[in-house]
Amino acid sequence: MLRFYRLGHEYFTEKLSESLTEWIDDPAVALRTFVDLERYGFRYIDRISSLVAAEYVAELDRRQNQARAERADVVRALLAGERVDLARAERVLGHRLTGRQVGFVCWVDDRGVDLEGFARKVGRFLGAGHSLVVADGPLAVWGWASITGDVRTSLTGMATWSPGERENVHIAVGSPHPGAAGFRTSHLEALRTRRVIELSGRAAPSITEFSDVALVDAISRDLDAARAFVAAQLGDLARDDVKARGERAALLAVLDAQGSLATAARTLGIHRNTVLQRVRRAEERRGRPATIKIAELHAALLVCDVLGASVLRES
Repeated sequence: MLRFYRLGHEYFTEKLSESLTEWIDDPAVALRTFVDLERYGFRYIDRISSLVAAEYVAELDRRQNQARAERADVVRALLAGERVDLARAERVLGHRLTGRQVGFVCWVDDRGVDLEGFARKVGRFLGAGHSLVVADGPLAVWGWASITGDVRTSLTGMATWSPGERENVHIAVGSPHPGAAGFRTSHLEALRTRRVIELSGRAAPSITEFSDVALVDAISRDLDAARAFVAAQLGDLARDDVKARGERAALLAVLDAQGSLATAARTLGIHRNTVLQRVRRAEERRGRPATIKIAELHAALLVCDVLGASVLRES
């Protein structure tokens, strides 16, 4: 439409310049007349172009707002567990709800990152050609990907991103679940993963899958109860100091390795005897052997490893 007015102005100028010399004999008068009419023509085109552009932007904004509102309503209904028309929901969202759904959350501490673009990049890495992205305020976005492949492989690929590629963005990823119910479940898992990451106080951007922190999430739903559980299982080992941290790490590595000191030593990058010494000191601090209530001990150490100072006593 705007080009139509520009071409019309060009046509008007050509016809005017061709005709003025036929209508007016005096060249000076013809020039003044041409300038006046051309000025009038330019002002008209400038005015009408501004009106057309303003109306176009207003109509575009109305349509986009309507589309956003409709999309937000469908997302709200899905997250609330309401019954929805799947065909209409897929059409409104531009997202397939019949496959395995993976919800994820991307957030930053400061502005300056194209979060929606970054979230679409995450969706592509998860195996979705097109992912659904919804803003959650200025510093976070929610995303969903309908996938067919293995999430763990995709996350391993994302872990190789350079700091520049990560753009200081934290990523929390839910587990895959099928259908519209999976849309909600995986999203809630991603939100709970984000909560655990924020409780841990991690400053560096991370990529965390819910399955890696599910136990910690379950235990820390009530943070006071989690602190009491850690204190009861670890005793004096539940302190926030360097020595206790090293002893907890050694004991956790041994439990992860099902009692193998050699495997724990390789994991920690220290000598086997050092592992043994730290485990013995950890047992002394705990006040009882590591063979007593192994499951509870393992869980408490894992909670400390992930959440750190949030569940520990000050030194």
